[in-house]
Amino acid sequence: MRLLLAFAALLSWTAGGLFSSVSYRSQFPPPPEIHVPADGASGDMLALAFGARRLFADVWFIRLMQYYGTPELEEGEQAGEYDWLVPGPKSEAEHERHEAAMNGEGRYPEFLPRSLHILQIDPFFTAAGLYSATALAFNMNRPSEAEERLRYGLRYSPREWKYLKVLAAVGYSRSSDPAAVAASIAPLLKDPDCPVMLKQLAAFLNKRSGNVAAAAAIYADIAATSRDPSYVRNAERELRLLAAGRPGR
Repeated sequence: MRLLLAFAALLSWTAGGLFSSVSYRSQFPPPPEIHVPADGASGDMLALAFGARRLFADVWFIRLMQYYGTPELEEGEQAGEYDWLVPGPKSEAEHERHEAAMNGEGRYPEFLPRSLHILQIDPFFTAAGLYSATALAFNMNRPSEAEERLRYGLRYSPREWKYLKVLAAVGYSRSSDPAAVAASIAPLLKDPDCPVMLKQLAAFLNKRSGNVAAAAAIYADIAATSRDPSYVRNAERELRLLAAGRPGR
């Protein structure tokens, strides 16, 4: 195994030397540009040496979703205090905390480097790019980092209209124009790569701007197609509120 890793490292180092000695620019980021945010450097070398970029990018994307799917504990809190995640009657404050956890609100300081690393391994992994940029901009209120993430993707996919649409939506969000953000991301909603969190955002923005019919259609789509039970439950709840003329916050 050590011999295999050493061989992979040699191939990766040789590739890096070639990048610096010739004017040809590869469609992939050069090895020196890849910064591993956590354990896994040996796997990345194998990915570069043996052409398994998408496989290892998938692994990093799964790690990112696991990291982001773990609720953050506030300083001084104990894990037992997250019993409110168990289904059952909740106070309004508990419900708000539950929504915040489901929506991915929090600091997650490693999110940007982890998400950038996925594109460093495979810059054409558009679904991962949309997911991470959406989370940064609209869930964690970090639009500058979302723009950094999108612009990195556009370096290698300059005609990727999905990145351009989300980039425009981030710009509209800075001016607090929910209707413009909703209109900007509307073309993405039927795309197979559209993250469910982006659909939920579009539904919320349409509801907030008074377009209840569009919000209901998006929530119905989430309820019918999403494989994430938390998003399905939220969509069904919103549909009930909209039908009763009592749209939630």
